[in-house]
Amino acid sequence: MDTPKNYFLVFVLGTDEVGIVKDITRALYEMGANINDSSHTIIGNQFAMLLLISTTPAFTLEKINTGFDEIREKRKLTVHAHKVKNDDMRRKPSDPGQLCVIHLYGADKPGIVYQVTNLLATNNVNITDLSTRRFGSESNPIYIMYLEAEVPNEIDTKKLGDELSKLASNLGVEIKYELEEVASL
Repeated sequence: MDTPKNYFLVFVLGTDEVGIVKDITRALYEMGANINDSSHTIIGNQFAMLLLISTTPAFTLEKINTGFDEIREKRKLTVHAHKVKNDDMRRKPSDPGQLCVIHLYGADKPGIVYQVTNLLATNNVNITDLSTRRFGSESNPIYIMYLEAEVPNEIDTKKLGDELSKLASNLGVEIKYELEEVASL
């Protein structure tokens, strides 16, 4: 039998500096919270982290927020916790289909992310992870996008690949599109 738990999403934002992840995870460890899932990134010089944590049923939102008081003061971070309903803790079961990985590389221009994500949404493809990065000079900006998604089994993956190739040509970028059976991972 599973032990009852409370689940919380914790959002952390602030100026990047060495040791933030250590301080956040220390605060969670000292609270007795477990990290179930997490993601963090640096955007510009801003640190952003999202964590899904679990605690004993005695934990309240107030106790979670109080547990971050020291790090808020020390690091000047914004920390927001949100209680998650147990029913919303896990993804709804669905036919996993295939994992799709897309790498995009090319000259930066407005609308790249929208056009790729619009094409995927039109084909009922669910995006599960997305990361973008702009680098190069202002006169020659380069854009990289990494995207993971779930492609339903009923989607014609060759047609989807052809549509992505056509879009890449229209945008003047390179798109590498790979499929992997989810069950084989």
